[in-house]
Amino acid sequence: MLRELRIRNLAVIEEITVPFASGLNVLTGETGAGKSILVDAILLVLGARAHPDLIRSGEDLATVQAVFDVEGGGPLAAVLGDAGHPSGEGQLIVKREISRAGRHRVYVNDAPATVGLLERLGEHLVELHGQHEHQRLLEPQRQLSLLDRFGESEALRERVAYLVGAWRDARERQEHLEGEMREQARQEDLYRFQLSEIDAVDPRDGEEEVLRAERNRLQHAERIVAGLGEAIAALYEDDRSVASGLGRAGAILRGLAKLDPDTLGPTEALDSAQAHLEDAVDRLRTLRDRAVFDPDRLEQIDARVEALGLLKRKYGPDAGAIAAYRAGVARALERIERRDALAAEVAREVEDATAAAAAEGHLLSEARDRAAERLGRLVQREVRDLGMAQCRVRVALRREPAGAAELGSGAGPWRLGPRGAETAEVLISANPGEDLRPLAKVVSGGELSRTMLAVKTILAAADQVPTLVFDEVDAGIGGRVSDVVGQKLRRTAAGRQVLCVTHLAPIAAHASHHLVVDKRMTRGATRTSVTALDEAGRVEEIARMLGGERVTEASRRHARELLKTARAQTLER
Repeated sequence: MLRELRIRNLAVIEEITVPFASGLNVLTGETGAGKSILVDAILLVLGARAHPDLIRSGEDLATVQAVFDVEGGGPLAAVLGDAGHPSGEGQLIVKREISRAGRHRVYVNDAPATVGLLERLGEHLVELHGQHEHQRLLEPQRQLSLLDRFGESEALRERVAYLVGAWRDARERQEHLEGEMREQARQEDLYRFQLSEIDAVDPRDGEEEVLRAERNRLQHAERIVAGLGEAIAALYEDDRSVASGLGRAGAILRGLAKLDPDTLGPTEALDSAQAHLEDAVDRLRTLRDRAVFDPDRLEQIDARVEALGLLKRKYGPDAGAIAAYRAGVARALERIERRDALAAEVAREVEDATAAAAAEGHLLSEARDRAAERLGRLVQREVRDLGMAQCRVRVALRREPAGAAELGSGAGPWRLGPRGAETAEVLISANPGEDLRPLAKVVSGGELSRTMLAVKTILAAADQVPTLVFDEVDAGIGGRVSDVVGQKLRRTAAGRQVLCVTHLAPIAAHASHHLVVDKRMTRGATRTSVTALDEAGRVEEIARMLGGERVTEASRRHARELLKTARAQTLER
């Protein structure tokens, strides 16, 4: 709940600290004292748009700081955690700075933050009711959420959202498969041709390099044969060949051995050289005999290299890439061949998801029908207690027909979405003869505020926002009705915090915490103060509200009587 509000240089407020408490907090004071500024300050810490003209005259910077007592864990902690902010251990401090230079700043627990974060936090902190843009209850989406809370259908709605999501996933898979199958049908012949083309050639790693080397030998066979023959002759066959030279040298050395036995030593090396030479010559002869020009073989090699080159241009730079492409084509063909089975399988998934979502959607629609009838009846009774005796209220549920490719609710041909098949809207006719109209189109601020109060009275147990702010709840009412409004506000404040700006003494008498807003002229400047009243102060303030500027003993007695009656009503409950 809101524990404290600190304001500096905002409108006519120079600097004030406003304490709040649990239960019903009322803010009273003369018209123009600045009560609405307090509401504006609360809106600022909830992320409302900041205007430089809100800054007090003569100042360049205005600040608003709110201190909230919060529970650990829960959705508020999740919002803070997602934004990277600590939870604050039971306390949340939100600060907003407004600069004439346009450099507005936001802080959450003393850390820089964004206005977007304030808006998300505000959804879990404060709800405002009155003539203001932040009246969330005017939004049909919000009304649908409150209807589900009232009807205890939130878990069912979450189940519907999950099942609708599952249906959408199944439909996306089906649509993707259908598109893929259409494309595959066009590609099937091409895939089969590609597969047969690759298989007919059957390329192997390194094959092209081997073929090119063989082709090079065949193309230059005559030159290779001539060169090898010349080398053989030089080594072995000519009269002055290396072999002849080795033979002569060996004979000479063996002849000299008769004169010097040591000359036999080198002959072993010469004999070894002779053996190596003969081996080399044998290998050269083999190469010469192999190097025969074969035009048929050359033609075969050219054809094979050309076939491999064609595959490379189409399917990949080498045999490995071509093999990978072939594997992909084979998988695609396999998928095409089992497409009917796949289509039937996905169709069953869609059918099952449709049936499950439609069944739960039907249950949700039935629960909402029951809740809407009950809620409309209860709100009508409440607003009639609040002085709108001829008021008619109905919670209207609207459903849109489902298109051919949309999910039906199961309760009829209604479009089913994550929030169900319905939108909900509270319709009201404040006077006899008037048509039922949405809350957003109610002209009277008082009628709107009282309707909001009636709804919140009923939904107080279901609504999880800890602080409710009612502005202009007393517009257009008086007498007995104002006391009824006070009673309902007090009941709504049971177990939570309610802030109410009021001009009516019977409402103020029901407060558990009474704040008076006062505006004075000091040294030529207007200054606003806020004071928490004790019992004596409450008597004086309520007497002023009853009797105007001149407080009499009679108005004090009346004030004491109102406070006594309000306490008695509290004890009775």
